Amino acid sequence: MPDLRPFEERSADHLRLVIDASDIGVWELDLGSGRAVRNHVHDRIFGYSETLSEWTYDMFLDHVVEEDRARVDRLQQAAIADNREWSFECRITAATGEMRWIRASGRPLQDDAGKTVKLIGNVIDITDTKQNEARLQLITEELNHRVRNMLATIKSMVRFSAKKAADIPSFAEALEGRVRTLARSHQLLVAESDAAIRPSTILEAELSAFPGLGDRVKIAASNEPVLRDSAGQGLALVFHELLTNALKYGALSNDEGHVEVTIEGAENSVSIRWKEHGGPPLDGNKGEGFGTVLISRVFASQASTSLEFPPDGVECRIELDVT
Repeated sequence: MPDLRPFEERSADHLRLVIDASDIGVWELDLGSGRAVRNHVHDRIFGYSETLSEWTYDMFLDHVVEEDRARVDRLQQAAIADNREWSFECRITAATGEMRWIRASGRPLQDDAGKTVKLIGNVIDITDTKQNEARLQLITEELNHRVRNMLATIKSMVRFSAKKAADIPSFAEALEGRVRTLARSHQLLVAESDAAIRPSTILEAELSAFPGLGDRVKIAASNEPVLRDSAGQGLALVFHELLTNALKYGALSNDEGHVEVTIEGAENSVSIRWKEHGGPPLDGNKGEGFGTVLISRVFASQASTSLEFPPDGVECRIELDVT
């Protein structure tokens, strides 16, 4: 049966459907009482499975994380005073205890005397967008950092190649081969495949760019698990950081130092210990370089890592979940 209601009524129904389908929270705040009316999506964004019987501006501010609260409140007061849009992004603590990101905007409504008496607006959950932005920023920083480290690695390869080269042609040939090996190691990090790899395989791929250096990195492995996807790529990144830093600053920066790597697999995990010996003395300061941040974050929830700088040499421990 055709819908014979006036177009305005049907349009309102259509608008409600669009809002619900778009997960947009709609609210109207009475400035006199501080109370707000809103749709059920609004309360769901703040972590409530059922619509609350009451919602106030103070309740909203209580959900805003403390670091963002004063800024959001100042923006609201300025919007009321200047009769302009109230628009902001902030973090909230949902009723579930989870930290989320929201984007909200509202505009003032005035009475006949020109006094702002209400704010009406919307709110959306932008947590996924913010997480993707953070991940993209980390990837960009890692790419820039890796390019710098790759240049440092190539410089080290030139030095290694020059030591044993009898002439320029043999030097060029050796260097070209090591650059190709470095490219294969890089491909291991970016390949989108399900090929099975083991921790020692990943480390050996990094070491293969430096013939002769393998004798100074001693690997003891037992019950090695098979790693796939992000776990293998994350471990390759960590080994790359540790090896690059050892070449630049640590046990492999001179002719006497060496590294011991112990890999022990268990039923659902693998423990990895990187320990440097014989390098320049360290002062124990961890530093705040990007390499240190990358090692601490690259595995996310898949692993726990510790990076220490005792005087006798860098020590890194990794407990990696392989389930």
